Amino acid sequence: MPAKTAAFSTTTAQRVKRMGIASLATAGLISALAALSPSAHAAAAKDAVIEAVQLPAWVERNGQRRPAQPGDKLLVNDTAVTAETSRMLLRLPDRSTIKLGEKTEFRIETLATKQKGVAQPTHTQSALRLITGVFRYATDYTSKALGNTRDISLQLTTATVGIRGTDFWSMTDAEHDAVCLFEGSVAVQRESHEDILLDKPGAFWVIRNNQPEQAAGQASPEALQKFIAQAELKPGSGVLLEGGRWRTVAGLLPTAREAAEMRSRLQAAGYPADVRRKLDRFEVRINEFATEADAQAVLERLQGDASMGVIAGRVALAAQ
Repeated sequence: MPAKTAAFSTTTAQRVKRMGIASLATAGLISALAALSPSAHAAAAKDAVIEAVQLPAWVERNGQRRPAQPGDKLLVNDTAVTAETSRMLLRLPDRSTIKLGEKTEFRIETLATKQKGVAQPTHTQSALRLITGVFRYATDYTSKALGNTRDISLQLTTATVGIRGTDFWSMTDAEHDAVCLFEGSVAVQRESHEDILLDKPGAFWVIRNNQPEQAAGQASPEALQKFIAQAELKPGSGVLLEGGRWRTVAGLLPTAREAAEMRSRLQAAGYPADVRRKLDRFEVRINEFATEADAQAVLERLQGDASMGVIAGRVALAAQ
């Protein structure tokens, strides 16, 4: 995407902020519930926590892959993986958020939080790696208001982004690395090159493989909207939240063996299914969907994939 070198007007800067707010509004109830979920407060200890996930997605730990679900911790050296059309929302111990777009692999390589005393501000130090895909980072207002500080870096394929309390988007793939600032500032660091400071809303840097590096410029409003959308959860597309009240019932099977086989297929495909006995049958289900539409979307997706073996199924409230 070509970078624009023209000055970024105040009107455009304000538009960037409005687009950020609009993108959160698009998430609607999902964003509000995620902020109030139990995991949002539990994350204040020392680990990153998955607050929401748009299925299918996984966490890889010690060579083993399991489906991601809200409330799970993402530990050091774990890798979060999203499939095509999937998303994930993480919260770090200092309450800053990380949003992952589709077809993304992301790893926490180091993470430490220190506090000098009770009720004192915290300092978070972390090294993150975006292996491939789309990433958005934003500090939390309450964390900044409390005086919490951070020293966080994000490693891309060819560069490292130094995060200085900010809101920015980044991506990496086999062809290029890119960074776009929404608020605050970031420093793009490359070996044998001077740091590139992005400190104005909409500032954009990109480097393409086998092409000369260009100076940072300004992203167009259309590009900014695209970047924001790439990492946002999409309501009604299979979003799970801790405490979500809807479930997808994938099957009601006559034997425990058949139920376990279906559960294994679903889990391998990135759906956190479990099994519950109901009288003389065994129900395979996926819990904690944010809305009925999210549960229905996943049911229809599973029914459309013959390899999953989901022939009937239904959507229900958690109490049903």
